[in-house]
Amino acid sequence: MTVFSKTQFSRRSSVLLGALLFAAGVGAQTKLTIGSSVHSLFSLPLYIADSKGLFKEQGLNVQIVNFQGGATATPALLGGSTELQSAGTENMLKVVQQGQPIVSVMSVQSTLNGALMLRKEFAAKIGKKPTMADLKGARIGTLARGGMSDMAVRYLLAENGLTERDVTLVPISGYDKHGAALTAGEIDGSFGVEPVQTFWAEGNLKAVSMVDMLKGEGPAVFQDMNWITLQGKKDWVDKNRAVVTKVVRAMVQAQKFIANPANLDQVTDLAMKTFPNVPRPILLMSIKNQLHTYAPTITESGIKKNNDLLIMTGNMKTPVKFSQVVDMSYAPIWDEYKTK
Repeated sequence: MTVFSKTQFSRRSSVLLGALLFAAGVGAQTKLTIGSSVHSLFSLPLYIADSKGLFKEQGLNVQIVNFQGGATATPALLGGSTELQSAGTENMLKVVQQGQPIVSVMSVQSTLNGALMLRKEFAAKIGKKPTMADLKGARIGTLARGGMSDMAVRYLLAENGLTERDVTLVPISGYDKHGAALTAGEIDGSFGVEPVQTFWAEGNLKAVSMVDMLKGEGPAVFQDMNWITLQGKKDWVDKNRAVVTKVVRAMVQAQKFIANPANLDQVTDLAMKTFPNVPRPILLMSIKNQLHTYAPTITESGIKKNNDLLIMTGNMKTPVKFSQVVDMSYAPIWDEYKTK
């Protein structure tokens, strides 16, 4: 029989106790499902918080589900299939005005990461840097009527004295199908979101960027508009404040990590886990173009821009109040983004 000294017994007991506490901690992790309305780099802080282990550090076991747009993501949130979602603020405002109590708890990406891209052959026929006036008669792909890509194109047209009668808007579900339609010449242009436009421009398609919001081009309404926010049903958020606080803190930490240019290679490597089919150089380039846009603070001016966009494009008649859709109790965590 092996005999242990008091010191040995104490050490082994400490090791055993530590193992039990670790196991208990793992077992006590809170499970929740967070949706992303589209599999896009606009949800990069969500993906990085997961792949970097920031959610686990907060005691969270998070499953991420990617949808094909707000039309499928929001019903899942309202039905309880997801507890939170990273999704377009403009879609949230429309749903709230219809009577659904959804609130945002942080901004995920501030500036619209989209661009109006043209098929290279179509752009070549124009013979100069294309303007909106050159799109008369063109076929432009969007995701769905009333979605952000659709509204962005309509807004761009209106800003330049054009209407949807001057072009043909073609709703196509899925950017892979947009790419195929551009290649086949079935559409002349498309409004894409990252990493789609970088992939189209730098890949075999060689699409031409006409208006790139990330470069500050286009109307000011698309800049610093809190276009993607983290959202949840108000009653669920109210009942689960401790959990929401942990989610927000993990995602703000992810935003800080992303915003530091020194971390670009690490961020790209982590993002490759979520976007394995995007060539690494293209993914790195896309992320680099967006580093300044991932910030957590929701502003009244940002919500106003979404209201203005919706009203101008005929998707709403009256604005939704800031206080109705933003939970400011998480603002102290947003401020952690500014600290070193």
